[in-house]
Amino acid sequence: MRILLISEMIPCLPSHDGFRLIPANLIQNLFDRHEIHLIALSHDGESEEQSEWPRAYCRSVSIFRCADGTRAKARAITGAIDPALARFISDAVAKVRPDVLHLEGGGLAALLRATTRVWPGVLCVHDSKALRYREFAGYAAGARERFRLKLLSVLARRQERRWFGYADRVVVTSPSDAQALSAAVNADRIAVIPNGVDLEYFAYRPAPEVGRIVFSGNMSWPPNEDAAEHFARDLMPAIRNRIPGASFWIVGAQPSLRVRNLSSLPGIHVTGTVADIRPWIWSAAVYASPLRFGLGVKNKILEAMASGAPIVATSRSLSGTPLIDGRHAMIADDDAKFGDSVARLLAESAMRESLSREARRKVEAENSWQSVAAAYEGVYREALADRGRQQQHEPRGSLKGR
Repeated sequence: MRILLISEMIPCLPSHDGFRLIPANLIQNLFDRHEIHLIALSHDGESEEQSEWPRAYCRSVSIFRCADGTRAKARAITGAIDPALARFISDAVAKVRPDVLHLEGGGLAALLRATTRVWPGVLCVHDSKALRYREFAGYAAGARERFRLKLLSVLARRQERRWFGYADRVVVTSPSDAQALSAAVNADRIAVIPNGVDLEYFAYRPAPEVGRIVFSGNMSWPPNEDAAEHFARDLMPAIRNRIPGASFWIVGAQPSLRVRNLSSLPGIHVTGTVADIRPWIWSAAVYASPLRFGLGVKNKILEAMASGAPIVATSRSLSGTPLIDGRHAMIADDDAKFGDSVARLLAESAMRESLSREARRKVEAENSWQSVAAAYEGVYREALADRGRQQQHEPRGSLKGR
């Protein structure tokens, strides 16, 4: 199969950004069975190593340098496509003549109207931006920010309704996002494929430090920022009353001022960017994920499961990763239960060991990148088969008037 993958970011490994991580692992797991051509958008701050990474796996790699400034920001909000990018991709499609197009990122959706008239198109969006912004609005600090996020949610919903119906398949990572998009795309054209995890890189190697609680992620991302502060300020005092030596380690890049200020609290540590996240996860006696909002599959949960860190998480942290409470993780949605679960795990090594091993077994069975790549292959074949059966007269999957 000849696949033309168009990505909003340059795929590369290692990476924690889903829009690099997913296409990079797909490329790495599909290149020996398929002919892959890549078009990637390049942004400020990317290294030469990132640009070079995909060349080892792709038949051709074309990098489009994105313009910055007011127009670019406006296009990101409205979903419009840079005319220069549209011409660049049109020329590449005509040259490659792919069997299937894979568009990685909802910001590329407007390209579907022209490209899918000829070629089957698969749009991978990971989650619904409209749903994401609406959730963020519920936890915004002020009225102005709530209004901004609600407006962005409305604009994102318009983009979904206007463009997503042109795709033969739309891929998301969780059932909640599939449900959110069902107003814009027919349900039979939405595929739910979870994220994967590198089971060799995130090897099962638990080495817990006594009393250590770890939470990881990009610490400027609103759900992570909120979770870190809520746990540090509202839950840790009670946990330390029961386990005096307990410590909470907030590990991840770009900690906001709000997060950095937490290091002044007893038992709270903020690391900032670390060269390698794995030793921190391995060192966790408890991996805590107290997210109160945010959807989609959380890479941090899959990494903790693979690495052997026993998990205490909210249901929201496990969106798209169905775990059994007491078997794969401790699941708690109210503060008292969450804090009690953390303290209990800190004190009970046998329970930590049981959760750790069951979680690893589950992620091995369901979240290897090989199985995720096979699921994408299935989606590509479905899109091709649909084209073979149907004569396209108008955008497929549209439910509402455009």
